[in-house]
Amino acid sequence: MTTTEPKQKTIITADQYRALQRQVELPTPQALFDFVVETLVAKELATYKHADPFRNKLPSSGLFLLIPPRPEELDLAHLMELIEFRGKTGTNHLNAGNLKDEVKVPDGPYLVTDAEDGSGRLNTKPSVSKANILKENRSPYLAFEGIIHTVVFPSVFETHNMDLCGSRCKGRGVPDLYLNDDKPKLNADWYDSASPEWGAPSCGSRVGA
Repeated sequence: MTTTEPKQKTIITADQYRALQRQVELPTPQALFDFVVETLVAKELATYKHADPFRNKLPSSGLFLLIPPRPEELDLAHLMELIEFRGKTGTNHLNAGNLKDEVKVPDGPYLVTDAEDGSGRLNTKPSVSKANILKENRSPYLAFEGIIHTVVFPSVFETHNMDLCGSRCKGRGVPDLYLNDDKPKLNADWYDSASPEWGAPSCGSRVGA
């Protein structure tokens, strides 16, 4: 008579169970690009000509965004009004003249590739997030890039707010996008504080036309 060793019991966690229930079909790179472009064109932030140079060199995977040409003078109030979340449009609390970008970007339209929305850097001081992003050979989002991200994907506010560490306000404050009374707002953090509801987005690269 032979005996067999009992098999090790498999434990399915609650997170694994929920993942098994979800049938998620990811968009193709072309479908994602088309969605981004159509959203930006509808908001009059970009034209199809801005998008055309990138159609044949899209990343094969991951989240990416088309960043339209940045106006010489940013109308932050208008840009924030283009962000719509739960039926409410955004408001601005910063002076565009006080904003300075600390990261050089391509001229004209460009692709932000391997984008992370900051959900993996929650409860971290902006200064620490920026240092970690740079150590990983990534680049922190600029204020304008954060606005474009939330124009296209306002659902980011369902999970967290964004510290835009690639820009500065008056040299010290970190611009941020956040919800207040379910309304998107643009302001700045002057205290380098950490919060479980805040994270710093970043990208792997920026690709010009």
